[in-house]
Amino acid sequence: MHYNINLIKKLRQDEEKAEKRRVTVFTFCIVCFSILAMSIFYSIFLVLDMQSKVSLLRNNLQRVENEYRTYKATKMIVDKADIELLDKLQHTRIFWSKKLASMAKHLPENYWVTEFKYDRGSFDVKGYGYITRQQKQLLTMDDYLNLLRRDT
Repeated sequence: MHYNINLIKKLRQDEEKAEKRRVTVFTFCIVCFSILAMSIFYSIFLVLDMQSKVSLLRNNLQRVENEYRTYKATKMIVDKADIELLDKLQHTRIFWSKKLASMAKHLPENYWVTEFKYDRGSFDVKGYGYITRQQKQLLTMDDYLNLLRRDT
């Protein structure tokens, strides 16, 4: 008896199975390495993001600590002299609204106040006015000052 076996067909089938398995393993490895690379990239991104947030929070904390140190350094102790000075300021204050209203009320016609200031008990006023034919500007200003002195 004589048997004839075709071994080439079996070899080709084994080669095809091996090729399919190799392609499947290669595809699986590519997918796994892609997932690994994406996870590494994502973890690096998260770490950098967290480091920037930590840095920002440290800067804010440093700023708040500096402000607190400044606050503690400039914290003043109120003593009796400060209270007496405050009391003196409250009792010797000047109500300027009445004074300015009086200044405007008695101001002669065709005269304008352009500047006024108060410095160490001296009240200075600057302004302009028209010159009349009679040239009574000094008398007009004297009358104005007398009206201001009489006004309470």
